[in-house]
Amino acid sequence: MSAPLPRWVTLGWASGTLGSSTLLGAINLVVLFYFTEYLGIAPATAGVLIFVSRIWDIAAAVWIGQWSDRSRTRIGRRAPFLFAAGPVCALAYVMLFAAPLSLQGMALEAYVLAALILYATGYSLFVVPYLAVPAEVTAVPHERTTMMSWRVVVMTFASLNVAVLGPLLINVFGKGREGYFGMAVVQGLIVLAFMWLCAAVVARTPVISSAPAMAGNSWAQLRVVLANRPFRVFIGAKLLQLMAVASTSASLLYLARYVLEQDEGFLIRFGALQTLGTLASIPLWSWLGRRYGKRKTYMGAGLVYALIVLSWLAAAVGEPSWATDLRLLLIGVGSAGLLVMGFSLLPDTMAHNTRTTGLALEGTMSAVYSVVEKGTAALGPLLGGLVLQFSGFVSAAGGALPPAQPRSAIIAIFLLTAVIPAICNVLGAWLLTRLVLEEAEVPVKVPT
Repeated sequence: MSAPLPRWVTLGWASGTLGSSTLLGAINLVVLFYFTEYLGIAPATAGVLIFVSRIWDIAAAVWIGQWSDRSRTRIGRRAPFLFAAGPVCALAYVMLFAAPLSLQGMALEAYVLAALILYATGYSLFVVPYLAVPAEVTAVPHERTTMMSWRVVVMTFASLNVAVLGPLLINVFGKGREGYFGMAVVQGLIVLAFMWLCAAVVARTPVISSAPAMAGNSWAQLRVVLANRPFRVFIGAKLLQLMAVASTSASLLYLARYVLEQDEGFLIRFGALQTLGTLASIPLWSWLGRRYGKRKTYMGAGLVYALIVLSWLAAAVGEPSWATDLRLLLIGVGSAGLLVMGFSLLPDTMAHNTRTTGLALEGTMSAVYSVVEKGTAALGPLLGGLVLQFSGFVSAAGGALPPAQPRSAIIAIFLLTAVIPAICNVLGAWLLTRLVLEEAEVPVKVPT
C-alpha cells in the first residue's frame, strides 16, 4: 500500500487553480461584457471572436497533452509545462484588457483575437498537464477526491478574485477601460505567482504511475481514450454542465444591469455569497459522495442546480434583497456538488483507463477534458452573443447610462440565465445513469 499523500502536496497542487480558474472565470463572467460595453464590439462579433480563438486551441490542447505524456525531465513530465504557462497566462490576461484607444473596427477585432489566442494557449499549457497530476501521484480514489475538494475550495477564492477583487480594482484604477487595465495587471501577477507555486510543488512530488506512454499518432491515442466508455459518459455529462455554467456566466452581468438595475458591483455580492455557499457545503457533498457513491451524488447535484437557476425567472426590479441573496448562496451550494464530484471522477476515469489498457494517457485525457471545458467557455459567450444579437439587444458602447432594451432582449437574458442552464443539467443527470465505474458506485467508509 502506498504512503498517504502529504497535505503539502494536496494544498500546493490545488493552489494552481487560483491562477487557471481566474482565467476561466474572467472569460466566463467579464470578457463578453467588457467587449460589448467598453470596446463597443457587437455581441455576435464578440462571441464569434471568443469562439474562433478556441478552434486552434482545441488542437493545441491535444498536442500539449500528448507532449506532456511523453516528456521526460529531471523534474517530471508535467512541471516544465506548468512553469512555462505562468508568464504566458499573465501576459495574455493583461493584453486582453489593454486594447489601444486608437484601434477601431477590424484592427480592434484583430487585436482582440490575437490576445484571445494567446490567452487560450497559456490556459491549455497549464491546465492540461495540471489535471493529469492526481492520477499520477496517488492510487487511492478517496485521496483524489480530497485533492479535488481542495481544488474546489481554491476555486472559490479564484471566484472572489474575479467577482469581488476585480470590481474593487476597477474602481480603484478609475473605472472604464483604465480600471479594467489596472485590474488585469494586478490579477495577472496573482495568476503568475500561484501557477509557479503549483509548478514548484509538482516538481518535488514523486510519481507512482509507471505505465508507459502510448506510441502512435494523435488520432490513435484519441481513439483509445474515447473507447473508454466511463470517460465518454463523464465527458458528455460534464459538457452539458459546463455549458450551463457558461450560459449563466455570460449573461449574469446583463441580468444585473437590465433586470435588477445594478452595475458591476453586483459581482461582489455574487462572488461573496456563492463562495460562502460553496465553502459551507463542500464537507456535505464529500460526505454524500462517500455515503451514496460519486455517481448518485453527482446526479443529485445536477438536479439541485437546475432547480436553483430556474428561480432566476422570478427575479425582477424591486425583488427583496434576501431572495436574491438566498439564490446566490444556493448557487454556490449546487456548484460545489457539481465541482467536487465531477473533478473527483476525472482521475478515476484516468485510473480506469490505465488499468484496462496498461498505457499512461493521463495527459491526452486531460486534453480532451480541457477541450470540453474551454469549448463550453467559448460557446457560452458565442451563444450569449448570438441570442442577444437576434433578440434586438442594444450595446452600450461605454455610455454613461445603459440603453433601454426591448422586451425580447430581456426574455433572451432570462433564457440564457435560467432556462438553458436548467435543461443542460437535467440532461447531464440523465446521461450519468449510463456511467459504470467502480469508483463512482461504491460508497467509501473513511476512518474518522
